[in-house]
Amino acid sequence: MPETETKNNPVLNSLPDLQDGRMPTIDPKLANEAVQTVFTGGKDAITGVIGSLREVDDGTDWKARFMLQALVIAAGNPDRDAPRRMLATILLDEAAGSRPVPIRSFLLARLRLIADKDMVAKLIPLAGADHPQLADAAATVLVSIGTPAKESLTEALKSAQGRTKEVFENALAQIARGGGL
Repeated sequence: MPETETKNNPVLNSLPDLQDGRMPTIDPKLANEAVQTVFTGGKDAITGVIGSLREVDDGTDWKARFMLQALVIAAGNPDRDAPRRMLATILLDEAAGSRPVPIRSFLLARLRLIADKDMVAKLIPLAGADHPQLADAAATVLVSIGTPAKESLTEALKSAQGRTKEVFENALAQIARGGGL
């Protein structure tokens, strides 16, 4: 299975190719350098990585998925607040955009690890989305935020109907059980 074209993204191109269809061992130094390069490149570099994602996770875009996970892990370091906020904002903006739902859900799954309370207002509409995969992914981010999301979810629940009401109720129940980070 051929990998996604990476010629236009030098950071992704710097990662080794699959070996016999399997993800290769990646030198931690190389991974760290790639992460630093993307963070240094800012929004354009991060959206460039996101632009390499494919709707169907068939392994051809593994370099982009690996890089986004590596960025989230690096940004999760407590002394990296500025990169974390930048990455989280970009992930949320892209998840709220017009990309295919599987990509948006993937981005929300990464966001769950670095989201903060400032993102609740933008996550509520995503959790109320018609598409179950997108709604569930956004609700999971809200649960990870925890108590700071409770008030907004409670308010949104007042006008919610159908599946959206269930999503909001489930998120609130998980937060009440301590489901947040």
